[in-house]
Amino acid sequence: MDRLGSSNGTLRVMNQPQLDFWKDVAIIFGGVIALTTFFSGMFEYIRQGHQHRASNFVQMRRRFLEDPLFRDLLNLMATDSPALKNTPIQDRRNFVGFLEEVALMVNSGLIKKEVAHYMFGYYVLLTDRCDNFWDGLDRESQYWAVFRQLALQMKGLNQDAIPAPSELRF
Repeated sequence: MDRLGSSNGTLRVMNQPQLDFWKDVAIIFGGVIALTTFFSGMFEYIRQGHQHRASNFVQMRRRFLEDPLFRDLLNLMATDSPALKNTPIQDRRNFVGFLEEVALMVNSGLIKKEVAHYMFGYYVLLTDRCDNFWDGLDRESQYWAVFRQLALQMKGLNQDAIPAPSELRF
């Protein structure tokens, strides 16, 4: 038997069942603390992942809408203007390259395809159907395969019911 000091200076004897009880309580308490710490850590990890994806998305969206070159191309594409044929091919490649970055983020799971459709789908479909934009570019080239796949995805999502705004999340 174990001896423990009491408040009056005498020794008190604690029997084995009491020791086992307190040992079990300590193990259970420690387990609860460990699980609580684990789950709060997982929650924080998930939250930071969402925050990081949102930050990347906002930067992409800002880069897309604030680039004067992209805005000029979009204005010309809105009417499939013949002036598109006179814009530098590299500018048009950069534009489609940006849309392919969106596709790669979707394929990597960094952006949900519904969010990409809601925010960029119109521009993807506009680019896909704008013949003057593709003048001098080989639309069927293997190098535009990611863009073509994105356009197919956006067309498919265009035919589905539009998700409620509250369902669009990172």
